[in-house]
Amino acid sequence: MENDRSKVIVKSGYLFILTNFLLAAFNLVVGLIAGSLAITSDAAHSLIDAISGFVVVVGEKIAKKKGDKRDKIERITTVAIAIVIIAAGVHIVVEAIEKLTEAEEAPEYSLATVIVLVGSIIAKLALALYLKHRGNKYKSKVLSASGAETMNDMVISVAVLTSVGFYFLWGIDIEAYISLIISLIIFKIGLEFIFPKLSKHHHHPLETDPSHGTA
Repeated sequence: MENDRSKVIVKSGYLFILTNFLLAAFNLVVGLIAGSLAITSDAAHSLIDAISGFVVVVGEKIAKKKGDKRDKIERITTVAIAIVIIAAGVHIVVEAIEKLTEAEEAPEYSLATVIVLVGSIIAKLALALYLKHRGNKYKSKVLSASGAETMNDMVISVAVLTSVGFYFLWGIDIEAYISLIISLIIFKIGLEFIFPKLSKHHHHPLETDPSHGTA
């Protein structure tokens, strides 16, 4: 039973990785074509989520390991990923500040931009519900936390879509501000990898799921 549960968690982790990787790829292409910093920032956030999914899978695979070896793997992996995440956040901040302080060409949104963003929102909602369902069914706090994080990601995508709507309706470009908000969220994620207690879920992806053995 426990082995089946572990397989479900790993399988869900791989789905989480694949979905976020595809969303990151689509959003990056659309963001670059449209010249939209907000959309490329959302793409970066999806890519970071894919990395987080990788951590969930690694955490589950090493969950049965004990002692110094496991602790060392956890710490090295966590710090390395946190550095990548924080570096991505810094890059987005720099890009947003440059956009606010320098005269740049306005983004060129299209119907395809809106379609991709709406599709991204729907995909994230479906993934969040799936992860929460799996988390509840198998009593996995890791999957439940991933589902909650995915729901937060969906809210970010809604904010990006809102910035596109502002530009379409009133010609107001607020995507630099949206990007700054996304960068703060990315910073928070990076810090939570290093300092797990900062997370409102109070559970680090690389920690052994406390519910192991209770299913």
